[in-house]
Amino acid sequence: MKLKLSGQPLQILEMLLSRPGELVTREELQKQLWNERVYVDSNHGLNAAVNKLREALGDSAEEPKYIETLPRRGYRFIGTIESELPQPIEVAVIPVTPENRSAVDSDLAPAMAVVPPVAAPRRSRAVRWAWFATAAMLLLGVPVTSFLSRNQEMVGNVLRMVRKDVAENLEAAAKRSPAQRDTGQSDGKRELRGTVPRVGTVSEQTSASPMLRTVVSDDSGNAAPQFSPDGKRIAYMSTRTGPWQIWVRDTTGANPRQISFTESAGTPRWSPDGHSIAFDAPYEGQTRIFVIKVDGNEQAQPMVTGLVPSFSRDGKWIYFASDQTGEWQVWKVPASGGREVQVTTNGGFAALESADGYIYYSKSRYPQPEICRVPLGGGAEACMLQHLRPRTWASWAVTREGIVFAEDLPNGGPTLSLYDPAKHQVRDLIALRSAPFWVGASADGKRAIMNDAEERQISMVDHLR
Repeated sequence: MKLKLSGQPLQILEMLLSRPGELVTREELQKQLWNERVYVDSNHGLNAAVNKLREALGDSAEEPKYIETLPRRGYRFIGTIESELPQPIEVAVIPVTPENRSAVDSDLAPAMAVVPPVAAPRRSRAVRWAWFATAAMLLLGVPVTSFLSRNQEMVGNVLRMVRKDVAENLEAAAKRSPAQRDTGQSDGKRELRGTVPRVGTVSEQTSASPMLRTVVSDDSGNAAPQFSPDGKRIAYMSTRTGPWQIWVRDTTGANPRQISFTESAGTPRWSPDGHSIAFDAPYEGQTRIFVIKVDGNEQAQPMVTGLVPSFSRDGKWIYFASDQTGEWQVWKVPASGGREVQVTTNGGFAALESADGYIYYSKSRYPQPEICRVPLGGGAEACMLQHLRPRTWASWAVTREGIVFAEDLPNGGPTLSLYDPAKHQVRDLIALRSAPFWVGASADGKRAIMNDAEERQISMVDHLR
């Protein structure tokens, strides 16, 4: 069945089909659909575009056949993808005679430029097919100009395959340094860092190697885990009772308990005394910051409009992200309530206060953001940490040892690493089985916690140093 689809709904479908079964985050889709420098209500715009796509596919959010919603995170294509061989095309053979030879040649000449040359010594299947089709038409004496006009869709598909093949070859070559292109080596770790030192894994430096274990695993969604200050409990998001809500349980995995009962809830952060948790949740058409007592029976109350809260180290302030000035910036508000204060002016999203006198923050909401910092007492915003690029705005955590973050190494899988701001070094800690969106860490830096790419399991890493 042919469906008419164009514009943003088509772009969304293309991104989902390029990664079937995988989560495509809202941030990735928004970056693709809108220029970051142009201010639009991209949240509502994305929702509207997804609704149009579902309408065209005859799909629904409640019982999805194709587009599954992962609330607050993004979307996943869950339909079955099948490829059909093209139907054979009947071509009339026109004998080539001395009388019509010049006419056929003139028709073929402009068409020969359609297929671009391929520099790679080994031609792909798509390239070979394109050249074979052209050669066949030459031998058969088919007037190519009229053929192309009647079969533009087929030719367009061929050219897209050719361009994709060339682009993949160029992208793979660009990821290798000149020396690697000469020798065929694939390890690009140091190239990613530039001149920043990178030392060995933690297993080479301590007697106890890092150990990864699963603490939460069920059929519901589980994400955004964070350690309590004493390291005995974790707070996280879960869908086990319906929409995303904040839950608390022991680090052993025992004693799960739901503490939020809002329309939806996410991004939990503990207060320094471990008595309260800040989170964000929808409220009256906006997303607000809430604070709730962990062991009390009080209902959470909304504070300011914003996203991604975190407490200051003394517990007096709550940092959050807001776009009230027209672009996302880091703000703070007194934990007891009051007037909010703007912290950054050159862009900022998720913020965490560190023990070395800085507020570290993600420069943007998009994948592999810069991590910048500003002094607690105010001052210049510095974004000189180019070598510190976590996978997402949520896949890093501040500890006394430095910044623990998940990254995708070139030609390798996801890795948990540690950035030492004093030594300006990045150290590999442990290779991860799955690429996490969220990462948390204990204050002493000895443990990390994260969810898998499917946001089903929460795993903990012990003995990081």
